[in-house]
Amino acid sequence: METIQGAKFLSRIRMHGVLTIHVRDVETRRILRTVVKRNTITFSAGDIVRALLAQRATDDPVAESQLGSMRFGTSATAPTRYDTNLLGEVSTVRRELTDAKKINGVSGELTLRATMESSAGNGNTYKEAGLFTQGTGWSGAVSGSLLLFARQVHAAIEKTASVALEYNWALQFTV
Repeated sequence: METIQGAKFLSRIRMHGVLTIHVRDVETRRILRTVVKRNTITFSAGDIVRALLAQRATDDPVAESQLGSMRFGTSATAPTRYDTNLLGEVSTVRRELTDAKKINGVSGELTLRATMESSAGNGNTYKEAGLFTQGTGWSGAVSGSLLLFARQVHAAIEKTASVALEYNWALQFTV
């Protein structure tokens, strides 16, 4: 049980995520391979959640703290809670997380969905993915307004025109 200035917290919200990647044959749509990994929530995630809850006039606009994009890279360096960016981002395959790609699951669960089509990102071997806030512009470079919420590395996936990648990132909150 934690105490802060005499107050006792009887519960704490726990947050974790599960990244599931389906590698699909472009012609048949059959799943060729599935990769499932628990992700690392970064330390900046606490600041992001705090800003969304507070919505104070002195905070950045709430829209800047919303999860805005999923990004992909080629680095296999293990994630840490201190990460602030992907380590080998392929910037041509950033995917915006529009409302339609934010799916409510069971109570306390949100799934974010991004697809890398047959014509996108070919010639790269993907090993990492990250969730980023919208910042002042979802497609921009990581800066003071764009924050990394979660990052994970996964088994290498060679991207060619014959496969499409479907990333489903479930964020789960429990008390």
